[in-house]
Amino acid sequence: MPGAAAMPRAAADTPQQIAWAAAALFFGGLPHLLAVVPWVALLVAAVAAWRIAAAARGWRLPSLWIRVPATVLGFLAVALSYRSISGVDAGSALLLVMGAMKLLETRNERDRILVVFIGLFLLFAVFLREQAIWSSAWLAVGTLGTGTALVQSARRERLLPPGRAVRLAGRLLLQGLPLAGALFVLFPRIPGPFWSLPEAPSGGRSGLAEEVRPGDISALALSDEIALRARFPAAVPPAGELYWRGPVLEQFDGRGWTAAQPPPPAPAPPMPGAGGGLQYDYGLVLEPQGRRWLLALETPLRWSVPGATLSPAMQLLSATPLRDRLAYRARSVPDGIGAVRATPQALAANLRLPPDRNPRTLALATRLRAEVASDRAFLQRVLALFGEEPFRYTLTPPLLGPQAVDDFLFRTHAGFCEHYASALAVLARAGGIPARVVVGYQGGEHNPIGDYWIVRQAHAHAWVEVWLEGAWRRVDPTAAVAPGRIEQGPDASLAGTPGRTRQFWRANPLLGRMVLSWDAANAAWDRWVLAFGPEAQDRLLLALGFRVPQTAQLAVLAGAAAALCLLLPGLVLRRRASRPGDRPARLYATLCQRLAGCVRARQPGESAGHYAAAIALARPDLATEVRAMTDLYLRLRYGGSRDPAGEAEFSRRLRAFRPARGPAARGRR
Repeated sequence: MPGAAAMPRAAADTPQQIAWAAAALFFGGLPHLLAVVPWVALLVAAVAAWRIAAAARGWRLPSLWIRVPATVLGFLAVALSYRSISGVDAGSALLLVMGAMKLLETRNERDRILVVFIGLFLLFAVFLREQAIWSSAWLAVGTLGTGTALVQSARRERLLPPGRAVRLAGRLLLQGLPLAGALFVLFPRIPGPFWSLPEAPSGGRSGLAEEVRPGDISALALSDEIALRARFPAAVPPAGELYWRGPVLEQFDGRGWTAAQPPPPAPAPPMPGAGGGLQYDYGLVLEPQGRRWLLALETPLRWSVPGATLSPAMQLLSATPLRDRLAYRARSVPDGIGAVRATPQALAANLRLPPDRNPRTLALATRLRAEVASDRAFLQRVLALFGEEPFRYTLTPPLLGPQAVDDFLFRTHAGFCEHYASALAVLARAGGIPARVVVGYQGGEHNPIGDYWIVRQAHAHAWVEVWLEGAWRRVDPTAAVAPGRIEQGPDASLAGTPGRTRQFWRANPLLGRMVLSWDAANAAWDRWVLAFGPEAQDRLLLALGFRVPQTAQLAVLAGAAAALCLLLPGLVLRRRASRPGDRPARLYATLCQRLAGCVRARQPGESAGHYAAAIALARPDLATEVRAMTDLYLRLRYGGSRDPAGEAEFSRRLRAFRPARGPAARGRR
C-alpha cells in the first residue's frame, strides 16, 4: 500500500503507559461529563480504548492525513454543538476532544505528558464550573490521580507498581502544599470572584424576581435552597427585625407587581440613620441569582460591594448581574427607612391604580376611608379586617381570576404573604395613601455550630411600605394573619404542609446536627476560600501581626515566601544527597571523577543526561557505557524506591570502567 511505510507504529508506548495517560483525562474530565454533550464522552472513551488496544497489538497509528481532519472535525463539532468555543461547557468539551486527538499520536513520554497536562487543565476548570466544598474534595482526589499518571507517563523504564507510584505522587504534592498555601495567603488579591467565567445572559438562577404575582413566593416556600448566609460579629437583631430587603415593586397592573424599569434618575439618597440610633454590622455570602439586586438587612447604611449603589427606593443594586457567589459586609439601621424622603413624583407614582381592575376592592377602600379620620386609623382598620374575616395563611390557595385582589378579599380568603401584601397595598392606594410592595426574605435559621444565620428560599417574604405621617413605614399584613411566621419562621405557620423536607430532618436530632454540620463546613469554605478577597486578606494579615501592605509589598512578600518554600526542600534534598548512605549519588560522583580525568569535568548545573551526551560527542568510544551507567543512575536516584540489585550492577560496571585519557584531556596537562 503506497505510503504505508511512512505511517508510525505504536510500539514506542506500552498499553500501561497509554492507560495512565488516558487516566489523566478521566480524572480531569469526570466532573464535566454530565455538563458536556454526550458525544464528547463517547468520543474520548472510544479513542482511549482504541489507543490502548493499538499499543497492545502493535497497530499503526493514524497518519497525519487522518489526524488533522479528525482534529478539525472535532473542533467544528464542538463549535456547532455549543454555538461557541468559549465558556466553561464549550471549553471543557474542546479540551476533552483535543486530549483524545492527542492520544492518537502519542509515541514517547513527551506526548504522554502533554495529555496529562490537558487533564490538569480540566481539573482547574472544575472550579470554574462549581465552587462548592465537594469540588475541592474531588480536586484533591483528581490531583493525586493525575499526579500519579504524570509519574508513570514520564518514566522511560518499566512502570512503578501502582501503590508505589501513588505514594511518590503524594509526597511530591505534599512538598508543594507550603508553596500553594503561602501564595494563596500572600499573593495580591483582586476584587470580586476569581473562580468564574462570564455566563450567558439567560443564566439566571431561581429565587426572587423583580415581578410578583399571586403564587410566586408560595412556590419558593417549599424550597430548602440557600439564598444567603449571614454572620453578626456583635449584636443580633430580634427575629421580628430580620427583614432582608430585596426588590422594591411600585407598578401594579391589576394582578401583579413589578419594579420600576429603569429606576428614576435621582441623586443618591441620604444615608439613613447616620446621625445615631441602633445599628447592626454583619457579613453576607449571597448566592447567585442572575440579577442586579443585592440583599441587605433593612435599611442599608454601608456596604463593601465595589460599584454598588442605593436606589431612591432604598434598594441595594450591584453594577452587574450577580452570577457568582458574593461575600460582602454591611451595616444597617432597623428604622432607617423612616428617614428617607420621597419626591412628589415618587409619591404620585405610588398612588396609581388601574381604573378598571378590582372594583369591589376600590369600593371597600372608599367605604373604610369614610369611616375613619386619619391614615393611621384607616390602615389599622384594614389590618383588623384581615384578623376578623376568615382569612387563611396557606401555600395552596385557590386560583385567582383577572380581578385577583377582588377574588382574594371576597371569595377565596386564602393566600400566602404576597396575596396579603398586594391586597394591603391596593387598599392603601385606593384610600389615598402611597404604598409599594417590597420582596425579600424574613427571618433565618440559626446554625449554632458555625454561629451564623441561614436564610433559605423558604424564607421568601413580601411586605408593604406606606407613606404615613411624612415618612415611609413598614407594614407587614402577614403578622395580622399568621404572627408565628414573623417570630418563629415559616415552619411555625406551615407545620404539616406536605413537601417540606426540613420537617423530616428536624424531627431527628442526629440527622439535623449532621445537616447543620455539613452546612457549617460549606459556610467556612465560602468564607475562607471562595470569599478570600482583599478585605479578608487584610484582616488575616492584621490578625497575624502584620501591617496592611500595599499591592507591591504583597507581591514582594509573596515572592519571598515562595522562594523560601522552594529553598528549604532544596536544602533538605541536597543534604540528603550528600549523606554517606546515598549510594547511587556516591557511585555517580565517582563516575564523574573518572570522566573528568579522561575527557572533561561536569559543569555546575549540568544535568546527568546532558553530561552523558557531551561525553558521547567527545569520546564516541565511551558513549555506550556512559549512557548505560547514566540511565542506571537516574533510575536508581529518582525511581522512587531503593534497588539493591541495581546498585550492585552500577558498582560492578564502575569497577570495570577504566577509560584511557583522550587527546583533549592529555592536551590540558
